[in-house]
Amino acid sequence: MAEVSTEFLIGKIIALLALSILLIYFGLKVKMPTIIGFLATGILVGPNGLGLLSDPEQVEALSELGVVLLLFTIGLEFSIQSLLKIKRLVMQGGSLQMLICVAFVTPVALIAGFPLNKAILWGLLFSLSSTAIVLKLIQERGEMDSSHGRGAFAVLIFQDLAVVPLVLVLPLLAGVKGDPILTVLIKLVIIAALVTILAIWVVPMLMRKVAQTKSNELFMFTVALVCLGTAFLTAEAGLSLALGAFMAGLVIAGSPYAYQAIGSVMPMRDIFTSLFFVSIGMMMDISSLINNPGLTIGLAIGVMLVNVITTTLAMKFTRLSNRVAVLIGFSLCQVGEFAFVLAKTGGGLKLLSEFELTVFLNMAVLTMAMTPLALALGRYLAPKLADMAKPEIEGPKFQCKDHAIVVGFGVAGQSVARACRLLNRPYSIIDMNPGSVQSFAKLGEPIIYGDAVNEHVLEHVGIHHAAMLVVSIPDPLATKRIIVMAKTLNPNIYIIARTRFLLTKDILIKLGADSVVAEEFEAAIRVFETVMTFFKVPAEKMPPLLHAAREAGPVDFRQPIEASLPTKSNLK
Repeated sequence: MAEVSTEFLIGKIIALLALSILLIYFGLKVKMPTIIGFLATGILVGPNGLGLLSDPEQVEALSELGVVLLLFTIGLEFSIQSLLKIKRLVMQGGSLQMLICVAFVTPVALIAGFPLNKAILWGLLFSLSSTAIVLKLIQERGEMDSSHGRGAFAVLIFQDLAVVPLVLVLPLLAGVKGDPILTVLIKLVIIAALVTILAIWVVPMLMRKVAQTKSNELFMFTVALVCLGTAFLTAEAGLSLALGAFMAGLVIAGSPYAYQAIGSVMPMRDIFTSLFFVSIGMMMDISSLINNPGLTIGLAIGVMLVNVITTTLAMKFTRLSNRVAVLIGFSLCQVGEFAFVLAKTGGGLKLLSEFELTVFLNMAVLTMAMTPLALALGRYLAPKLADMAKPEIEGPKFQCKDHAIVVGFGVAGQSVARACRLLNRPYSIIDMNPGSVQSFAKLGEPIIYGDAVNEHVLEHVGIHHAAMLVVSIPDPLATKRIIVMAKTLNPNIYIIARTRFLLTKDILIKLGADSVVAEEFEAAIRVFETVMTFFKVPAEKMPPLLHAAREAGPVDFRQPIEASLPTKSNLK
């Protein structure tokens, strides 16, 4: 019997993999995101499709494990230090987004005939976006370091943290006695204390001991123990599994073993994240959708519009530019996976009927499926809406000529300013970080706050009479737009653009950049130089070697560079 059961299970897995490969392959042919393929696979194999996986508990287990591993790796890649850098966006942006959404939805639900407690619950459900889907889409486009990427991540972190108290508050909405507030606070303090102890003493010591054994298997199992163990502790305290996994990731991220941990977990993360999207598709009830198409589809579109409007408005209150606020609004337009947790809790407390819960799940899955299309629409509309609005410009207007304009005043931008000072050339700076603008303005830097995507901001710093524009921001979408805008306003300006990946160099050149600095390639040249130095190549031989390496490029590194290099005897 066991053998038959194993064969039956393997058959289901084969069917699941075959369907996923088929749908994703044809989806990629028409440039459709892989998420859509996984959702479609889930719909087909689920209880309301072919029925290959029909056990609701299996579906829920897959979903939860996928979210746990996803948030663990997000914590690993982010670290507590990185989280502190965007704490203002997390607290202000996240809280405003949820409050404005609830304040908008609750009166509408009251007008629709729902009692106050149900109306508030609908507002809370609609205010939660999908961490898994949004971060995957943003990461795929290399936009995590962009302004809208950081903003979306900050709001998502707040939402994920907010799920815990919201679940605890729901019994109050339902008129059911839950844990006293003091008990909840004590649990939170205990969890925070345990995580702090783990982060400072236990985990670093444990990881160091395990790393000394040089066993990859032992290291991988230890990472899994830290992840699942922390998640289990938070769940036992009545909090979220996923929140515990995220905290575990933050704990390890502060140690020297973070990158090795990421390498150990990443293959599992990719598999279970994919299964998470499949499990979301499996939750969809096709028969209910067929019976109530207008209600479900209309509600999905309405919720997405509400989220775009309320999130954009919230982001504007945090002093983000119009373009960035709109992009974040479209990014967070869907209903998220943690809303399922809240909805199921609400259903158990009789705040939602079975019909309402089914319609909500179908609507939520539809909003997730439409997210890639919404993001594409947002990327198209954001610059246009930003151009229509009056730009926010803080700082003096510059009347320079033949000067350099620096967009983004990070490490690269500050290097440009330093070079201009050494050459006694005038320059002006545009930056979107209010704190940085205020700090550098006090130091006497010619800096203004504004979004360089808007032509009025570029005109404010004298784009028509500038000799050079240096775009040093980590936002690929904004970089392209700025290049096109600058060349339109001043065809003779010399543009230097920064990009993360070498593959985008030709695209930026075609758009009008005169020189593109690819971080990926510059790192490769620096490694090449370090290798030459290690093997004691004479200093006078280094310039022709580096020149040859740059000329050869990464495409065919053998033929061109070997023809340019000195002979081995000349290197000695």
